[in-house]
Amino acid sequence: MASSTGLARASVSSLAAFLLPRVIGLLTPNGAMPSSSALLSQVTRYIDAPAVSSRAAGPPMEQRIEQRSGGAGWLPWAAAVVGLLALIAWFAMRAPAGTIDPQLTLNNRDGKVTYSGVVRDEATKAAIVSSLETAFGAGNVSGDLRIDRNVRHAAWLPRLGDLSAAVKAPGAMLAVNGNAIKLGGWVSAADRQALTDRLRGIFGAGTTIASLGDPALEAARDANDKALSALRAIGTSGVTPDALVNAMNLAVINFATGSAEITPDSQDVIRTSAEAMKRAPAGSRVEIGGHTDNTGTPAGNLTLSQARADAVKNALVTAGVSSEMLTTKGFGDTQPRATNDTEYGRFQNRRIEYTVVR
Repeated sequence: MASSTGLARASVSSLAAFLLPRVIGLLTPNGAMPSSSALLSQVTRYIDAPAVSSRAAGPPMEQRIEQRSGGAGWLPWAAAVVGLLALIAWFAMRAPAGTIDPQLTLNNRDGKVTYSGVVRDEATKAAIVSSLETAFGAGNVSGDLRIDRNVRHAAWLPRLGDLSAAVKAPGAMLAVNGNAIKLGGWVSAADRQALTDRLRGIFGAGTTIASLGDPALEAARDANDKALSALRAIGTSGVTPDALVNAMNLAVINFATGSAEITPDSQDVIRTSAEAMKRAPAGSRVEIGGHTDNTGTPAGNLTLSQARADAVKNALVTAGVSSEMLTTKGFGDTQPRATNDTEYGRFQNRRIEYTVVR
């Protein structure tokens, strides 16, 4: 309005501030919201109405406002524009609240945060990205959020800073669907409890926080699927010890914490490994190495790793592999594959590793 009339922005702002509450007052008699059809009729009537010319009634409204504001003959046009803005604002307030819950998933993998989900508008998306970049740094944040006008307003939006800070624990994963919260990722039991308490402080003490599942179990399942495919691809002839060991090392033999008992989810890969080993050339020998993370004492870890290696050997022998083909050795925590500072790193270090004995 200022640029099209050549007037100062301050003058236009003062005029708009004077007009807007009066336009809203005209459109909402007695403070009641009119229906859409009534509102359109009122706006049309106010915009198209002729100026009052009766001397008894005093100067027309436009003239009185013009005298107070020092404006020109553009007042009717300005009033129409402000009325239109009021109409748009009213429709925006009456817009459907949405039928889909806002969704946001955050995954912190060693300080690199990925995000995904669906939100109502660009402003919500920008606020989420800005909050994450403030907490972790722009170079450590990536992802995408889909925009859908059918999504409800996010009630947790004012607590974005607290939400971003809540996933500071390396490995933490958080999924918010409306007011339903799921927590998971590579976090220790102590970190998980601390994060749960923090989320209840954000969303309310009565909030139910569900689990996203066991990441170790899911990772073992994915790894074993790859190992099974590789073992079956070796075929019935031409099995070499190196190809055999490479395929078997794709697997994850899952043990309960502090235990040398092989869990049922690892039995399939044990049986398939045994079938492939039975087709290996005569005289082939494989060492089964047991490894642990650094939890506990070095001596205890050495004992545990040897027990786990022996358990895998016994399972393979039970499945038909000659015991003369297998040797075992426990390494404890002396040969870590990854850092022991994170839950995911410790998971990688707790492993069975096969080596061809030359």
